[in-house]
Amino acid sequence: MERKLNAAVIGLGVGAKHAFFLNSFSKVNLVSLCDFDKKKINKYKKEFKKTFFTTNANDIFTDPKVDIIVIASYDNFHSEHILKALKYNKHFFVEKPFCLNTSELKKINFSLKKNKSIIFSSNLILRNNPVFLDLKKKVKNDSLGKIYYCEGDYNYGRINKILEGWRGKIPFYSVTLGGAIHLIDLIIWLTGKKVVSVVAEGNKIATKNSKFKYFDLVTSLLKFEDGKIAKVTSNFSSVTPHHHILSIYGTKSTFYYNNEEFKYYKNRENLNIKKTKSNYSDKQKSQILKSFIDSVYYKKNLKIVREKEIIDLMSVCFSIENSIKTKKWEK
Repeated sequence: MERKLNAAVIGLGVGAKHAFFLNSFSKVNLVSLCDFDKKKINKYKKEFKKTFFTTNANDIFTDPKVDIIVIASYDNFHSEHILKALKYNKHFFVEKPFCLNTSELKKINFSLKKNKSIIFSSNLILRNNPVFLDLKKKVKNDSLGKIYYCEGDYNYGRINKILEGWRGKIPFYSVTLGGAIHLIDLIIWLTGKKVVSVVAEGNKIATKNSKFKYFDLVTSLLKFEDGKIAKVTSNFSSVTPHHHILSIYGTKSTFYYNNEEFKYYKNRENLNIKKTKSNYSDKQKSQILKSFIDSVYYKKNLKIVREKEIIDLMSVCFSIENSIKTKKWEK
């Protein structure tokens, strides 16, 4: 039996969930936790009594004992933390978005080419939802026929988080990178086809008189290599609970998913098909992180979210951001 992997987490917001999972996982020793907020540190010291706590992320990067790092810091720190993980030869798992712009992605790519032994992944959790796993099988075996249109809505429903939280205070925040990225990834993963061009537009009508400086709504059209079109919207000011909507239109069948309920239409007559409730637990969500750890532990590519898929996804998202500025279709 090989030794356990020593793991650390940076950021104890969503990162706290990762910390609890790591602390319970047999292949891992949770050795370090980092957050600049001392209140969070004091809160979690009671939960992780044998773990080292710090407010300085460099303590984790420079620690020779640490094998893997979960990066769950604010979005504007992701690139810096990824580059440091690469500098100090740490395998890393990063919350979405991977980084915030093309310049950051180029720097990361350059560093990755110099250190090809590093394994990384990202927390694109919708991929392990049993409903979408089954849908992917149906797409692959042609149950839906030829897919010609997809539509996804990321309705955030948590406007206070952009008005009062860190999202509105960092130098740049993108609702596409913070929300719609999940549905863009899901559609690309489900259909197995590449996006060749995009066009997008946004507004901030709902937050017009607030301190939030960026678009709270962005909608985009994605054109795929096989001619398929997808429309994806990130709506952070929706007067709704937090939920996702996904529609996949094929020549044989149509799939609808709305707020954890889903159904398939197989004809054009009966609209009263019973919806089925999906069941997606925190344990299933943690399988994305588990697959990354297994890849490092067994030295095999067992990741649910793979490296090239992340880089390609970020390229699509950055083209959407660019299209908002140019008002044109972007390759």
